[in-house]
Amino acid sequence: MPDHDAHDHHDHHDHGSGPLTLEQRHAHEAETYDRMAEEIRSTWTDPDYVVPADRIPFANREHVDFLTDAIGRLGPLAGRRILEVGAGGGSLAVWLAHQGAEVVGIDVSPGILDVARRRAEASGVADRTTFVCRPIEHFVPADEGLGDLRFDGIIGNNVVHHFERDLALHRIGELLAPGASAVFCEPILLLPEWVRGVRNSSLVTRRFPMHTHSPDERSLGTDDFAIMRRHFEVVEWTPYQVLCRLQNFVELSDPAWHRLERWDRRILARVPGARRVSRMAVITLSRPVSGHDAAPEATTVSRPKEGSTP
Repeated sequence: MPDHDAHDHHDHHDHGSGPLTLEQRHAHEAETYDRMAEEIRSTWTDPDYVVPADRIPFANREHVDFLTDAIGRLGPLAGRRILEVGAGGGSLAVWLAHQGAEVVGIDVSPGILDVARRRAEASGVADRTTFVCRPIEHFVPADEGLGDLRFDGIIGNNVVHHFERDLALHRIGELLAPGASAVFCEPILLLPEWVRGVRNSSLVTRRFPMHTHSPDERSLGTDDFAIMRRHFEVVEWTPYQVLCRLQNFVELSDPAWHRLERWDRRILARVPGARRVSRMAVITLSRPVSGHDAAPEATTVSRPKEGSTP
């Protein structure tokens, strides 16, 4: 199947074009992915929309480890209500529905959600998927005709760095059912801010351009984790990809990528300080703080805690 799905690529940074309002960011995202949807509709045939049930629809090789981990943290899927934030072209939402989940996917792009709906129909799960064109900051299920819906799990892949953090995280806390968790796969950069400045400088970007879809994209830093802790009592993260960060600067062959990935697993298992230079993280948010309906100890993530926040 052609790989055109949304919200799935590389490391993310500021573009230095000045701050954008939330509405501007949403409008730019919608424009970007509406164009992508036009390309998909003009080039795909019916079989391209089908999402197989027997394999997680990884966007590319870089997502295999961390997306597998993130999905595992949702727990058993059959009969569960799952929200995908930033559903894009719907490949993950459709796959989750294949596993028996009732899935709501939200996104700001109406065009890309049309692709998601067609995928659900082609894959035979239209009755278990609902796609809503709404940003997470303003998503209220009752306003969309879904009633007072709360979710047994929330997942997003490369989307938190698009959020207005406080608004979105507060909303996520309100949308979680008691005991549920939200799981996100995100690019991170936990080094001093001057390192980000060097990476974003024109001197570096002329030689190593950013791999981004929109101008507000950036890796999450320590400030972002601090915001998460304001909204959730439990914020856990698992690091991925250290040497593989080279992919941001040069295109790695598959054999080179897999060799570096194997080394990264060893490094992250044996060198605690390597966590801070990792490229990606799976972040689990549980137990919304007071101000939300506080949930009991999370039950949807069965594996032990693997790391505290930065």
